[in-house]
Amino acid sequence: MNYDIKIRGDKEDNGLLEFDRLNQITQNTKEIATKALMLKIRGFSEIKPDKSIKEALAIRLQSLNGNKNEGTSMVLDCEHFEKTLKVLQLNLFKPTGEVLKLTPMALVIQTFRSALIEEEDKDNLDKPLLKTLLKFKKNFISNNEIFYFSNRNSIPEIEVTLKDFRKIENLEDSIPEPTKVIINGKLDEMKYSKSKLVLITNEGAVNAFAKDYVVIDGIVHYMGKELTISGMAHYKPNGQVSFIEIQEYYEPGKKDIFFSRKPLAMDTQQQIAFQLKAGKSRNPLTAIIGKWPGNESDDEFQKMLKDLD
Repeated sequence: MNYDIKIRGDKEDNGLLEFDRLNQITQNTKEIATKALMLKIRGFSEIKPDKSIKEALAIRLQSLNGNKNEGTSMVLDCEHFEKTLKVLQLNLFKPTGEVLKLTPMALVIQTFRSALIEEEDKDNLDKPLLKTLLKFKKNFISNNEIFYFSNRNSIPEIEVTLKDFRKIENLEDSIPEPTKVIINGKLDEMKYSKSKLVLITNEGAVNAFAKDYVVIDGIVHYMGKELTISGMAHYKPNGQVSFIEIQEYYEPGKKDIFFSRKPLAMDTQQQIAFQLKAGKSRNPLTAIIGKWPGNESDDEFQKMLKDLD
């Protein structure tokens, strides 16, 4: 499958690329594709791919050309994952059918679209992946440049400018940082080969993940039993908990059960950030300050307070 990366807007965009700049563009593009794939098939973009996955992420430069009028154009080639990842096991957190129909460059385009277009699915993003998108900013040599990504119309084209990275920065800032948590619950589901667990708590199901297979070897004995895990809670762009990265596990004691809780989605500052993003006031009380007391009944005033939520 062929894809295009076109660079226009600067006098140096004339069909030629200096080696260092070419190397940086290809490295950044490959890193985006890699993290986007790991997010889809393992639930977290920072997990390192194994050898077979690295091979499936191959992107080949087919041609480089252009002129001072049309800018610089790269034609790239890469395979669909259904050809290169035939033995791919089911994803930890969602079906992989759609992933197998994609290619490394399709993931790059999808990731930029998810970050820059409000209506696109934000589940295609996590904090480390957004930080990787921000690295691409270094590839611009002027404020006028535009990068165009497309696969010749089968996937919607995306244009990226320098000012777009402000939007990506805001989105990355709005995602809560990982937090240390202790969770107690019943080990309900486990996919041993994926290191994925589902813990049923009093507040609902929680996805958990372990990088260390020694942890998985030991935790399997708790299937169907109460278990306490401690680790880092990672979050989605909407502020909800995505999964918990397990660091320790043990039989629950009374203290663990008392202090255990499903982590809150957002702290106060993050809630404010989401309110501002949605166009709401930083301080919702300003909506009624100066308007009361007025002619409202007690019931009407109580309704005004509820409308602030």
